[in-house]
Amino acid sequence: MPSIDKRGQAYRARVQVPGFKRISRSFDTRAEAELWGQRQEAKMLVGQDPSVQAVLDITLDEALDRYAIEFTSQKKGEAQELRRIGAWKRHDVAKVKLSRLYSSHFISFKEERTAGGAAGGTIRLDLLLISHLFKMARKAWQMKWLSNPIADMILPKQGPSRKRRLTEAESIRFIEALKACRNRFVPQIIGVAMETTARQGELLKLQRSDVDLGRRVMLLRDTKNGDDRAVPLSKRAIEILLEVRCTTDSRVFPITHDSIMASWRRIMARAGIDDFHFHDLRHEGTSCLFERRLEVMEVQKITGHKTLSMLLAYTHMDVSKIVDRLDETECNLSQGSALGTAAQLLSAEVPAVPAAGAQKTELVRDSARVPGKAEGSNVLPFKRPV
Repeated sequence: MPSIDKRGQAYRARVQVPGFKRISRSFDTRAEAELWGQRQEAKMLVGQDPSVQAVLDITLDEALDRYAIEFTSQKKGEAQELRRIGAWKRHDVAKVKLSRLYSSHFISFKEERTAGGAAGGTIRLDLLLISHLFKMARKAWQMKWLSNPIADMILPKQGPSRKRRLTEAESIRFIEALKACRNRFVPQIIGVAMETTARQGELLKLQRSDVDLGRRVMLLRDTKNGDDRAVPLSKRAIEILLEVRCTTDSRVFPITHDSIMASWRRIMARAGIDDFHFHDLRHEGTSCLFERRLEVMEVQKITGHKTLSMLLAYTHMDVSKIVDRLDETECNLSQGSALGTAAQLLSAEVPAVPAAGAQKTELVRDSARVPGKAEGSNVLPFKRPV
């Protein structure tokens, strides 16, 4: 049994089991001292050494520093995760020992972030970082006694994929704001990002030796999925790259992420545009490639998406442009084909509906009018048995 001594206003618990180093700790109340002593004694009896745990137990702040060195440094998204780690280190919870962190700490964090307007997907990534840290603490740092406080939480759901594209009016203001940007490399990297759908990190690593203007190809090395990717260059991309060739740096764009983001915020404010991120340029560029009528495999070759589902997540085509495409192809369809004849029938006047009882059917009409048709003209009705 642990021994409890009163020393002034505090109670000191001492635990000693044969084969283990004696440990002690002071508490404000006798009940706390007895509970701690019983727990430490129970650990010793099953072979755990609390004295070793006390030495190895570190704060979340210290654990984040170690995690950044050993794990974050090996990831493709190192810069982004380091910013997330920095945010955690500034939070009060970073001062708490890992063994004293419970789900309640992170539930409060989730509620705090939600109240502050953070998106569910962002909060989810914050918490998943801590969850992985605890997993690595157990596996790689041999802190077997730790339990993962995130494992017992209900994480926010991953939000829907972004579908933000600039409207025509926003595009005009965006271009005008770019012209006023004092850092000449920012409009240039934005232009190339739009034309090639390349990620910001890929363009910041781009070397002049990896751009072949003769063949109109640039090579993006060590991309997010781990592969190198050759990207064809449009005429507009070539024009932009010719403008930046005067630099003496080996990189095509000798700027940093921070300088780009500082300029980006000013551009958005100057243009009066909300909720449009640099990465949305990849969505915009991908959608434009389809609107320029490239085939799926051609677009996938440019963007580097491994699966069609991921490619579709970045594709948000303007429906009005699809309508234009339908109009352009309608003439070809209607000339000399059976389907063309059927299409012409669709524009014919709908015959009168038979009187009630003549035929037991229900007529189903499409409520939409065919664009360009005279008032009162409807699409051909379809019949289905009642």
